[in-house]
Amino acid sequence: RDNVYAGAALAFGAAVEPIYRLDQADVIVSLDADLFGTAPGRVRYARDFADGRRVDAPAERNRNRLYVLESMPTITGASADHRLPLKAGQVEAFARALALALGLTVAASEDTTIPATWVSAIAADLQAHAGTSLVVAGDHQPAIVHALAHALNDALGNVGKTVLYSDPVVAQPVNQIQSLRELVEAMTAGQVDLLLILGSNP
Repeated sequence: RDNVYAGAALAFGAAVEPIYRLDQADVIVSLDADLFGTAPGRVRYARDFADGRRVDAPAERNRNRLYVLESMPTITGASADHRLPLKAGQVEAFARALALALGLTVAASEDTTIPATWVSAIAADLQAHAGTSLVVAGDHQPAIVHALAHALNDALGNVGKTVLYSDPVVAQPVNQIQSLRELVEAMTAGQVDLLLILGSNP
C-alpha cells in the first residue's frame, strides 16, 4: 500500500492507516476505490454500507448515498447511486476540481474533460452533509490523490467521525517497490547468499 502511506506522509508528515466508518456516513465519494471488493476491511465496509440501505433501518439513520468515480467496473461501482467512468489518470483532476469547489487552495488540473456538473453536484452534497460524509481514494491512485482525500475529509469535518487514523498495520511501512529494487541491486552485486521467501510465489 505504498501510495496510501505516501499520501498520508504528504498530508500528515508520517504514514498512517485510514479507517472508514461507513456506518456514520450519509454521503460517500469513492475516488477509484473498490471499498467492497479489494480494500482492507471490505467485509466490514460492505456490511456497514448495507446497513445504511435497509428499509427497516431506525428512523434516525439516513439512507446513504454513494458516488463512484472509477477506471474499471468494480463491486463498489455496481452498488453506486451515481457512477462516473474515468481514466485512472483523470481521477486526480477530478479530486483537484472537487477540492477547489469546496474552497480548498490547490492547483487546478489542466484536464478540461472533467464534467463540471458532476463536480458541482458532489461538492454541494458533501457540503450539505459535512461531518457525515466521506471521501476515499483507491490504493492504486497516486499519493497526491490520497493527500487530497485527507484534505477534503478534514475540510468537511469528517475526521474523527467517518474517518479515523491509526498507526500503520505493517511493522515497517517502507516503499515496497523501492525496497525490491534495493534487493535486486544487492543480488546483482553478489551481496545475497541466501534468500528466503515466505508466503509468496515470485
